[in-house]
Amino acid sequence: MSDSQIEFSFKCPKCGATEISLPDDHTDESHATCKGCGVDCGPYGEIKKRAMDLAKKEVSKAFKTGMTKAGWKVK
Repeated sequence: MSDSQIEFSFKCPKCGATEISLPDDHTDESHATCKGCGVDCGPYGEIKKRAMDLAKKEVSKAFKTGMTKAGWKVK
């Protein structure tokens, strides 16, 4: 992770493809599908939530690292 970006990647558990497809008018309830094999990847809202949870975890880790390097004790 760089200092200013958090990157995510998707990998289909069935075929290994790295892209999902969504309807043009998608909502959080719309199901994403794998572009490689068409398997249902679940509701878009759940995918976004997992990505946000991962982002929060990475930001927390980066914050703790930065504070520790600055001499602070972080629990």
